[in-house]
Amino acid sequence: MILFVCTGNTCRSPLAAALARARGADAESAGLCARAGDSATPQAIRAAARRGADLTGHAARPVTPGLMARAERVYAMTDAHAETLKALFPAQAGKVRVLTPQIPDPFGGDDAVYEACARALIRALEREGL
Repeated sequence: MILFVCTGNTCRSPLAAALARARGADAESAGLCARAGDSATPQAIRAAARRGADLTGHAARPVTPGLMARAERVYAMTDAHAETLKALFPAQAGKVRVLTPQIPDPFGGDDAVYEACARALIRALEREGL
């Protein structure tokens, strides 16, 4: 399983996981400061749907030791996320990578901001062979 991690698990990481799943990957997502049960933002749901991915049933969840242990690879959206993950889960630090390009947080943005986020995520997934 590939784990994508962002801050709140309502925008970037669920969109990354949905896009990766649409490409056939076993992918999940979580957030460093996620409030369990929050749905994906409407803009993320629409950006995913435009690419054949589904986020309608997404429920945010915090990153846990169990998720980190199960993951073969962990992709952070930014350097700051990666450093936090490595500090919180030192035994799993070797699995943590930062997506390139780093993915800015679209939270609060309009559909155009989320479209730019989705395009950046697709470029990053392609760079990783996903």
